[in-house]
Amino acid sequence: MKLIELIRNFFHRLFYGKSKEKTPQVDDGTHASGTTNDDPPSVPTIELESTTGTQAPQSGNTSQPANDNYGEILQHPKMSKNYTVQIVPFLTSILKLNYEATYKVLYSISNSVDARFPIIRVPQRGCEIKLPVLGRSGKRGVCEERLCKIIKDLKLHGFYDSLSLFIGNYSKPFEPDIAYIDTQKGIFVDIEIDEPYSGWERKPIHYKTENGTIDDLRNHYFTERGWTVIRFSEKQVHKHPKSCLKRVYQLLNKMDVTITMPQSLATEADISLEDMWTKKQAESMEQNDEREKMLGIDKFIQPVEGPHIILKDYLKGRELEKKISNREEAQRKVSEQIQSRFLESPPQPPIVSNANSDDQRRKGAEQYEHQQYISTQSKPKTTPSSRGYA
Repeated sequence: MKLIELIRNFFHRLFYGKSKEKTPQVDDGTHASGTTNDDPPSVPTIELESTTGTQAPQSGNTSQPANDNYGEILQHPKMSKNYTVQIVPFLTSILKLNYEATYKVLYSISNSVDARFPIIRVPQRGCEIKLPVLGRSGKRGVCEERLCKIIKDLKLHGFYDSLSLFIGNYSKPFEPDIAYIDTQKGIFVDIEIDEPYSGWERKPIHYKTENGTIDDLRNHYFTERGWTVIRFSEKQVHKHPKSCLKRVYQLLNKMDVTITMPQSLATEADISLEDMWTKKQAESMEQNDEREKMLGIDKFIQPVEGPHIILKDYLKGRELEKKISNREEAQRKVSEQIQSRFLESPPQPPIVSNANSDDQRRKGAEQYEHQQYISTQSKPKTTPSSRGYA
């Protein structure tokens, strides 16, 4: 028995002891550092807001920086294996959110009128707000990183990165590029930076269509859940990042007049409007490497896959999704009823016998009015029957 135990311990140290030193395993919600779910979660996140709470520590399960999930300029060594981190999806320690409470939109402003950046889409006043959860696994844009750095350098409050929003039955949540949140005023803003094409895949990703933009459905998902969406072009953020932030504060001031312009942005010029491109124009921009020329790089490289994150929607959030689903189903039924009325065949005239056909009745009416032209007799009779009476 002792020999068997010695052999078992030898192989256990051989296979598990060294692997823990080089590639820490994550199993059953245990973090790479050896903590359990009772400890603060290890989150690969960039927290832009300066808070009094404890900031979530950087994940220790990857050798690459958390901000290098996109097709970046410099190549980083790929991970030998993907790891999963169990995330506690509540931000009460950072955002001071009460996930049992109901937040509603308190402002009423208008959408921007056309497909020109910055594009603004807003929710209705009184709309219930869907709260975000902590964590993000999507690719990160080049200019997004630059804007995050400027926000941090200027010490602007209310901006957050690495958040996700569960939408409907989608298993993967939607991820704002940058979020601005003021829970006291009921303000949740999704700040997006739109590129004409993806750097590595070389495919158009944001463009206008005949009836709007390719992002209209995504915008609708956010506004229906109480979020305002503001979209800048990558060019605007790259060339005039502070002017873009100034536009954000101008929007926030319309939502609540107590939100004022920071002095660090007050003297910046207003951001100029920029027409959104079509899909054909985006393809042409890709052929000409316009993003690469603007950013001053030779080419984009293949994205390095970051750690996989398991996220769960909160209970009240799932209940809100059911309400939205029921409301959409009711609206869909009403729309189908309206459409079916227009698609119905027009009413058909009653079927009549040949003895009383439309043609005979028409001739009878004409004979009554103009018997002198259609009478088969050479001379009209003077009796009442000549007027068409029997």
